[in-house]
Amino acid sequence: MSGASASMLAPFAAGVLILLVGAVSASTSPNALHRVAGVLAAICGSLLSLAALGMGQDVLLAGAAVALAQVIVGVALAVRLQEAYGGIEVDDIDAADAAAEPPERGE
Repeated sequence: MSGASASMLAPFAAGVLILLVGAVSASTSPNALHRVAGVLAAICGSLLSLAALGMGQDVLLAGAAVALAQVIVGVALAVRLQEAYGGIEVDDIDAADAAAEPPERGE
C-alpha cells in the first residue's frame, strides 16, 4: 500500500464507523431528537469518508447542505411532535396514536 493511500485509510475508516454508529442510533433510539442526531452523524460520517477518498468540493458542499436541511426539518418535526403529543418519545407517540384510533369492528 502506498503512503498516500495508507494516509487516506484512517479517515475513511473513521467516517465509515461514524456512519454506522449514526445509522444504528437513528434506527434504535426511542427519542425523536436522538434520531435526528443519528442521521446527522451518519451524514457527517459519509462526508468524512467521501473527503478521504478525494471527492470534489461541490459534492461535499451539497452534502453539508443536505445535512443542514435534514437538521432543520428534523428539529421542526420534533417541535411539532412536542406540541401535538406533549413529548418526543416514540413509545409515547405510538401510544397516543393507538388511543386516538377507533376500535376495530370485532371488538
